[in-house]
Amino acid sequence: MSVDQTRDRIVDAALKILLSRGVGKTSLTDVAYEAGVTRVTVHRYCGDKRGLIRAIIMKIAAIFQTAALGEPTDSFEAIDGRVDELGRQLAALPKQNLLERLEEINRVYPEIYAEFRAAQRAAVDRIFYHVLAAATRDQSLRPEVNPEVLKAIFWASTVGLLENPTLISSNVSLDEIVTTVSEVFRHGILKSEASGGD
Repeated sequence: MSVDQTRDRIVDAALKILLSRGVGKTSLTDVAYEAGVTRVTVHRYCGDKRGLIRAIIMKIAAIFQTAALGEPTDSFEAIDGRVDELGRQLAALPKQNLLERLEEINRVYPEIYAEFRAAQRAAVDRIFYHVLAAATRDQSLRPEVNPEVLKAIFWASTVGLLENPTLISSNVSLDEIVTTVSEVFRHGILKSEASGGD
């Protein structure tokens, strides 16, 4: 097994235990057992419990960071593909107790949570600027829309997915929600094709 596979296995096991038991009852020993590795291996990859919790939450941040890859010159199609993949990756996360556990991490390890939010914010901002650049380049952005307002709405819609109790508890998949938000956002900021010449 490669280094990355071992780390992923450990973090996946830790996420499963964290969601079911909470921060206080997540131990390196239990994670090692769940991942099928030794406690020493978990320690080697993550250090202490704090490092383990950081690895879990930064795995979630990495989903946003991957979606933010690319360049401002990317087409809408390329950006849409990354946003769709963001939805699929978020949907693959176990939903049980996710909101509660994020709140718990914020209480117990506020500096780790702040790092997570900063990484998430930077990624979402990058995605937004790619969308804005594509719309500006294609001259498809409605002239009356304020980019700062759009950015706030985009942030709330995208990041809010993980922290919305109604969505977390619903049976609607996160990939469907991301796709819907993307469609609503895009059709709200772009000129309609019928009025393109106006």
